[in-house]
Amino acid sequence: MVDNATAKKLGYMLGIGIGIVIVTAFIFSQIIFPVVLGRTPKVDTPDVTGKSLMEAKRLLQGEKLHVVVKDSLYSDSASLEEVLEQSPLPGEKIRQDGTVYLVISKGSANVNVPSLTGRSFQEVIITLRNIGLHSMVIDSTYSDIYPSNTVIRSIPASGSKVLKKSTVKLILSKGSYATLDTLATELPSYPY
Repeated sequence: MVDNATAKKLGYMLGIGIGIVIVTAFIFSQIIFPVVLGRTPKVDTPDVTGKSLMEAKRLLQGEKLHVVVKDSLYSDSASLEEVLEQSPLPGEKIRQDGTVYLVISKGSANVNVPSLTGRSFQEVIITLRNIGLHSMVIDSTYSDIYPSNTVIRSIPASGSKVLKKSTVKLILSKGSYATLDTLATELPSYPY
């Protein structure tokens, strides 16, 4: 059996041994191997600003560089997934297997309100949702021109530029007065 003092000494020696192994491995991986085997060569960072994300990845990976998209921003002047910024900057030296960080465009923050008048309410909801807008019915009125549950008017009007995630207010048709008159004549009358 091993007494407590001997167990402590063995524990300390084991800890020191593991520490020596870790320090030695670090020195070999960071200092000795790169000197003996040679460090990876440095390359000029290609200019990928203004290019699509796919094209930028292809160019950078061709130079054996890694790509990380670190942010995306709205831009009225750049198309969706166009590279706006890069780090390191074009022409700077970087080791092969290094990383280039990109900022890409989310496209425009504005969208045009499409023509909604005369379209069914369900169709309008789907159309607005697909372009990043919300809808809200604010009123409904009778109309001899538009069938029931179709849009009579939108606020803002079609063609207006609005921010994505804005709400478009809708006025819907209840149908024509004639339909209301027909229903009234078809209802049985009850004596009071």
